[in-house]
Amino acid sequence: MNVEDLQERIQALEILNTIATQLNREVELTKALSTTLTYAIDLMDLQTGWIWLFHPSSNSVFLAASHNLPPAFTKHPERLSGWCYCIDKYLANHLDTATNISEITCTRLKDLQEGTNSLRSHATIPLMNGQEKIGLLNILSAESNQLKPHQLSLLQSIGELLSVAIQRARNFENSKQLGIQEERKRLSQNIESHLIADLQHLLTKVSSDPDSKEIEQLIQQNIQLTQQALSDLIPIATTRKPTDKLQYPYTPLSPRELEVLELLKVGKTNKAMATQLFISERTIKFHVSSILSKLQANNRTQAVQIASLRGL
Repeated sequence: MNVEDLQERIQALEILNTIATQLNREVELTKALSTTLTYAIDLMDLQTGWIWLFHPSSNSVFLAASHNLPPAFTKHPERLSGWCYCIDKYLANHLDTATNISEITCTRLKDLQEGTNSLRSHATIPLMNGQEKIGLLNILSAESNQLKPHQLSLLQSIGELLSVAIQRARNFENSKQLGIQEERKRLSQNIESHLIADLQHLLTKVSSDPDSKEIEQLIQQNIQLTQQALSDLIPIATTRKPTDKLQYPYTPLSPRELEVLELLKVGKTNKAMATQLFISERTIKFHVSSILSKLQANNRTQAVQIASLRGL
């Protein structure tokens, strides 16, 4: 082994150690993704990256994080939506290791003439948990069209670290949800043991009175309503049936919608947003409605949360 190879291996170990140390501190998914992108790009002296995540329960792929995207994508976010060569190959089990993808092959870089910051190809790293598909890590270099073998090998190892971190973050979120459900169940059982017991005791007392039929019926109705309300505290587990057709990345937000989203994030009212952006409140309402639709969010707060998760 020559000196150059030895230096490359030492540097790779240092990078892996740094990223592993940072990831071990993260249990929240968004932070884990952001941490990996930032450190991998900076430590390897690369330029740009983004991460796709795959959810088998909904059979969908979405952009979960990005770092230092070139103008070709920030000004035209629609280029990061729809069908993609890399995603297609990955889901078809034809992409199982870190691979260079040329601009001729890459759906998103093909035929771009401006705003790429000289980025003409990228490396794709599959993220796996055993045989389970998690997503893809895409990394681009500013200095050369394709990454070298030792860089691909290092990115493969980084991808493995990231896969573990993603799975751990998801397990953490699931455990929190399970804890919430258990607490709600315990609370409802505690309420039931007291409230319904009192109602039934009252029912026993009035049932002996022949003139208390209306009161008796009223109490019975209250018992039924109380039981129904308590059952609503415990969410019923439902399994989403995967769709037959894969859902590729959702239609992204337009530049104007991204501006509105930023103002939603800081809690601006429709009137305040209209004043700041020099447009009408009616137009603001239209943009907000479009944002909720594109992100499949039920309200503004959820829209901000979803956008943050997807790196928007």
